[in-house]
Amino acid sequence: MAIPSSRKMAHSFKQAALNLLTLPGVAPALSSLTDTQATIFMLHRFSIPDLGISGHDPEALRRNLGFLRKARYNLMPLEDLLQKLRDGVPLTGAVAFALDDGYFDQAEIAAPIFAEFDCPVSCFVATGFLDGKLWFWWDRLMTIFQKTKQRELKAQVGNEVVHCRWDSPVTRRIAWWNLNLRCQDAWEADRLACIEGLSCEAEVELPDPAPAQFAPMSWDAARRLESHGVRFGPHTVTHPVLRTTSASQAEWEIFESWRRVSREVTQPVPIFCYPNGRSQDVGEREIATVRKLGLQAGLMAQPGKLDRDLCRVPRYPYTDDLAQILQCMSGLERVKFMLRLRQRTTRSGVCL
Repeated sequence: MAIPSSRKMAHSFKQAALNLLTLPGVAPALSSLTDTQATIFMLHRFSIPDLGISGHDPEALRRNLGFLRKARYNLMPLEDLLQKLRDGVPLTGAVAFALDDGYFDQAEIAAPIFAEFDCPVSCFVATGFLDGKLWFWWDRLMTIFQKTKQRELKAQVGNEVVHCRWDSPVTRRIAWWNLNLRCQDAWEADRLACIEGLSCEAEVELPDPAPAQFAPMSWDAARRLESHGVRFGPHTVTHPVLRTTSASQAEWEIFESWRRVSREVTQPVPIFCYPNGRSQDVGEREIATVRKLGLQAGLMAQPGKLDRDLCRVPRYPYTDDLAQILQCMSGLERVKFMLRLRQRTTRSGVCL
């Protein structure tokens, strides 16, 4: 009989401990200890194997929403949750969900499931994507890696040359992901130039309209979904990392995306969703623009404590694992995130 490795044993112990959160009263008790009144989850793609789309399992979403309803958690519209925070109204077990980007599967797969459980959801869309004028840079990068017949590519990211090599589907995906991470931190012009140059080197012609795998929902679909509890808000026009753009582009991305959303849907959500949404991606420049426009809040994409300052609203990545969801809602994930941040900061020699 094979003896489990220490890593497997540690993972099994951790999962068993997390599963305790699914027992009645455990997660709510911990949320009181950690002073966690509300949690916001963000979601992106939903699995469609026939199109090669990996993402959240629709059946897992259905099970998890069913659990939250049965456990009497307060599934709220995001705008209402933030308004109560702003007004200092106490919240208990409040949960809100946000879909980012505006992919077609969010409309066709996710929205009907949220409606099935009478669960409000907000969708933050890149308006140029829904207008059919572009598709996302990371999807174009993935397409290059998927379609090239080569096993080695040289990518120019600003002044850096990145060598990408692979010999299997797994290492091909790793190579794509590593270059994706480098592009994400590059200046916008360098990121786009990298993809254009890589397309030529890989001998992969990128189509103008997004392929079916990476297609957006339509504005018509968005308007139909409004009657089923889905609200829509701005997420820029082209989805750049705003920190990596000029001041004029950053302001235009925020203003124009709000203008387009307000024009296309009936009840636009006056909340902005920052692309990427890490702390290093959002500066005072972006926050000032959101305030100038009169929007009520700005959404981040990392854990943190919700409070009445809504310039950098923390969110958690949604996961199909119910125990992981409850870990976020109990406040444990925020505590772990802050401890990891403190350790990294201490190692870098910065005092907190």
